[in-house]
Amino acid sequence: MKSLPESEEHFRFLNDLAKATRTLADPEQIMTVMSRMLGQHLRASRCAYADVESNGEQFTIIDDYTDGCASTAGRYLLSLFGTRAVDTLNSGQTLIVSNVDVELPPGDGADMFNAIGIKAITVCPLVKNGSLRAMMAVHQTTPRFWTPGEVAIVQEVVERCWATIERRNAEEKLRKSEALLRIAGRTARLGGWALDLPDRITWSDEVCAIHEMPTGTLPSLEQALGFYTPPSREAIGNAFEACARRGTPFDLELELITLNRSRIWARAIGEAQRNAAGAITRIQGAFQDITERKRAEIGIKRLNRVYAVLSQINGLIVRVRDPDELYREACRIAVEAGAFRMAWVGVIDPQTLDGEVVAWHGVEQGFIDQIRLTARDGTPCSDWPASRALRRCLPVICNDLATTDTQVPLRDELLSSGHRSAAYFPLMPAGRPEAVIALFAGEPDIFDDQETRLLLELAGNISFALDHIEKEKKLNYLAYYDALTGLANRSLFLERLAQYMRIADGGGHRLGLYLIDLERFKNINDSLGRPAGDELLKQVAQWMTRNLGDTDLSARVGPDQFALVLPQVKPDGNVTRLLEKTMEAFLEHPFRLNEGLFRIAAKVGVALFPEDGVDADTLFKHAEAALKKAKASGDRYRFYTQAMTASVAAKLTLENQLRQALDKEEFVLHYQPKVSLGSGQLTSAEALIRWNDPRTGLVPPGQFIPVLEETGLIHDVGRWALRKAVQDYLRWRAAGLAAVRIAVNVSPLQLRHRGFIAEIEQAIGIDAQAAAGLELEITESLIMEDVKHSIATLQAIRAMGVRIAIDDFGTGYSSLSYLAKLPVDTLKIDRSFVVDMTSGPQGLALVSTIIHLAHSLKLKVVAEGVETDEQSRLLQVLSCDEMQGYLFSKPLPGEEYEARYLVARPR
Repeated sequence: MKSLPESEEHFRFLNDLAKATRTLADPEQIMTVMSRMLGQHLRASRCAYADVESNGEQFTIIDDYTDGCASTAGRYLLSLFGTRAVDTLNSGQTLIVSNVDVELPPGDGADMFNAIGIKAITVCPLVKNGSLRAMMAVHQTTPRFWTPGEVAIVQEVVERCWATIERRNAEEKLRKSEALLRIAGRTARLGGWALDLPDRITWSDEVCAIHEMPTGTLPSLEQALGFYTPPSREAIGNAFEACARRGTPFDLELELITLNRSRIWARAIGEAQRNAAGAITRIQGAFQDITERKRAEIGIKRLNRVYAVLSQINGLIVRVRDPDELYREACRIAVEAGAFRMAWVGVIDPQTLDGEVVAWHGVEQGFIDQIRLTARDGTPCSDWPASRALRRCLPVICNDLATTDTQVPLRDELLSSGHRSAAYFPLMPAGRPEAVIALFAGEPDIFDDQETRLLLELAGNISFALDHIEKEKKLNYLAYYDALTGLANRSLFLERLAQYMRIADGGGHRLGLYLIDLERFKNINDSLGRPAGDELLKQVAQWMTRNLGDTDLSARVGPDQFALVLPQVKPDGNVTRLLEKTMEAFLEHPFRLNEGLFRIAAKVGVALFPEDGVDADTLFKHAEAALKKAKASGDRYRFYTQAMTASVAAKLTLENQLRQALDKEEFVLHYQPKVSLGSGQLTSAEALIRWNDPRTGLVPPGQFIPVLEETGLIHDVGRWALRKAVQDYLRWRAAGLAAVRIAVNVSPLQLRHRGFIAEIEQAIGIDAQAAAGLELEITESLIMEDVKHSIATLQAIRAMGVRIAIDDFGTGYSSLSYLAKLPVDTLKIDRSFVVDMTSGPQGLALVSTIIHLAHSLKLKVVAEGVETDEQSRLLQVLSCDEMQGYLFSKPLPGEEYEARYLVARPR
C-alpha cells in the first residue's frame, strides 16, 4: 500500500492535533501535548516551544514549556549568530541547520549543540505586529534534511500554540472578571476587608467566620498575616506592598491555618483606593473561602498524576526483565511522575519471612536503614503498617501520620521531614505476598477511595510483572543452566565464551580457557553412590564460585568436567601462575561426602585466544585436546601449544631472577628532570626504577614492572624506591645542594594496600624535611577505580605534607565532579596528547582545555614526553607550567643527575 502524500499526512496530523488539545485548559499541558505530537509526527528527537520577547536587537525566553530545551537552543543560536539570528527570526524566517558539525562554526559552535545532543535543528518563529513573540525548535540527534513541508507544519504548529495560549489566557481573564461580578453576594463564604494604611485592618463578619475568629475582630496587620502558611504569607505581603506603593491590584489563592487549626484555602482580591490628592490611603477587597474547590482541584491533579504513574509503570513492565530494576524504576516514577514525597519497596525472604528495603527514591539511605520488615507475628515490628500489609495481604492506609499510633518508631522523623500520609500495598505474584510498596505524601487525607483503587491496580500490575519475570527466569534457567550445580551448561558457556572472545578481540588482548576434569570421580560414584557423586559436583561448583569470583566465568560442561574462562591474559604469562595457585588451593580443600573428608585432584587443559582458536567452538575443542594430553601424559595440566609452555617457563625464570635482584640490590633509580617553561629552571624530578641485571645490563621497565605487580613484588620494590628517593633527597640537601622535590610513581597494588599510608609515614619519618621533598604520582585510571577510597587515602597522605600528582591525565575518563574533589596538587598531561598537539587543531584544543581546567582548579600542569622545540613553544603559549621529556634530559643515574643539575645552594 502506498504511503500518504506528505500534504495529506500533515492535514491529518493537524486535525488530530486540534482534537487532542480541544478540551485542554492548562497552557503548559497544551504546549506539552502539541510538542510531543509534533515530534512524533516529524519523527524528531524533541520539539520545544517557548514564548519570547524581542526588542529588535535581541530576544529573551520568558516561558519555556519543555524543560529548557527551547531556551537552551535559543541561547546557543544567539551566541553563535548574534544579531543575525535575531534579525532572521524577527523577519519571520525560519532558521534551519541540517548538520551542526558541517554548518556551524568549528569548535565552540558545534560543541555547544553536541553538548546537549543536538545534530540538526529547525527554529520557526512567530512574529506578531512586527515583533518576535514565540518560537518552536525541533531537535534531531542525527543530521537531517528538513523538507519545506516539514518546515511549514512546524510554522503552523507554532501559530496554533500561540493562538491556543492567547485564547486560554483570554478565557481565564474573562472567568476572573465574571467571578468578580458575582462577589456581591452570590458566592457563599464571601466577605469584605479593608486595610487603612499603614496597618489598620477591618474584617467583615464573614471574613471573621472564615478565620474562625469572633465577630467584630479587628486584628493588627501582623496578626492577620500570621494566619497564613509561610509561602502564602510571603505572597500576600508582597501583594500588599506592591498595591500600597504602586496601586497594583491583586488576586491570590492563599493557604492559611485558622484559629482552631483548620487548614483552608481562600481567595483574596484587593485594589488600591486614592484620596482627592491621588495618594493611596486604603486597600480593600473581597475574601472568599475556596477550600472545597481547591481540594477538588488538588484531588484531580493527584489522580492525574496517579494515572501518569500507572501509565509509565505499565510501559516499564513491558521492557524490564529484572525485579530490582522494576522496583527502582517504580519508586522513581512514583516520586517524579506521581509527586509522592517518598517511595520504597521492601522484599521478604520466603524462608525466614523477614525482609529489607531494596529500592527507594526521595529519601536518604540513613532513613531506609531504620525500617524493619517482617511477615511474621509476634515481633517488635509485626504491627508496623508495611508488615501488617504483608501479613494480611491487604493495603494499609495511614491518612494522617500525626494521629496514627502504628508508626511510632518512625512517625516523628516522618512528620519532621514533611510527610503527612502513607499507604502500603502488598505485591503478590502468584497470589503470595513477596514484597510491599510504600508511598508517602506531604498532605493528609490523600489516599481516598479513588486513589486507593488506582494504586491497588498499580500494585496488581507490578505483581503480574514479577510473576512473569519469575516464570521467564525459570524457563531460561532450565535452558541454559545445569540443574544440579547451578552453573551455566555447555550451551550457555559457549555463548559467554564467544562474547568474552569478542571483547578480547576488540581490546587487543588475549583470553584463556581452562577445561577441568575431576580425577577418580567414577570411583566415588561407584563406591559411595550417585548421591555422593552429585554432592561432590555441587560442592565443587560452590568452591569455584566462592574462590574464582564471577559465576559467569565458569560452567559444568560434562559429567565430571568444568570450564573456566580467564577474560584477560596479560602478556607476562599470568595463566600458569593463576592455574597453579588455583589447583593447589583445590587440592588442599577437603570435600565432605557421607561424613568423610576427601581431597580431589584435577587435570586441566588450557587453550588461549587468539593463537589456539578464533571462535568459541575451536577454542573449546583445543582445550579438550590439551586436557586429553594432560590425562595421557600424567601432567597436572597441559597447554595446547608447546610454544606457550616454553614462554611460561621463561616467565617463571624471570620471576625468580627478580626476587634475587631485590635481595642483591640490583634495582637502581634514575632521575628525569622537570623544568619550568617560564624560566627554564629545574623544579623537580621523577624517580624511575631500573633493573641493572648483571647478566644483560639495564632491563627496560616494560619487561619487569608487570611481573613485579603480578607477583606482588611491587610492594617491596616500591617501598625500596620510596625510601631511596627520600634518602637521596635528604643526602643532597645535607650536602648543600639545591635539591628539588622528587616524584615517585605509585602502583595500583600499593595504593590499594591497607598499609600504604603507614609506609609513607615511615619513609618520611626519618627527617622533618623529608615530606617537603616527596611527591607521589598516581595514574588517573587508578584513582577512578575506587574514587571514594582514593580520596580518603590521598587526603591522609597530603596531610603529611606530601604532594600528589595525577599521572597520565586524559586517559582515565575522570568525572569533573570528582576531579574537583580530589586532594591533588599537580596534573600531568599524558605524552600522547603532547604528541597529538602538533598534528592538528583538535589536539591543540584538547591540551589547551586540560591546562585551563587544571588552572581553574588551582592545579600545576606538567607536560610529559616533550621532545621537540615546537611542542615546548606551544606549551609556553598555552601557559603550561612545567615540562618533562627528552628535549631537556633523558632519565639519568643519580650521580650524573646530581653532577649536571644540582648546584650548591648559596650560603
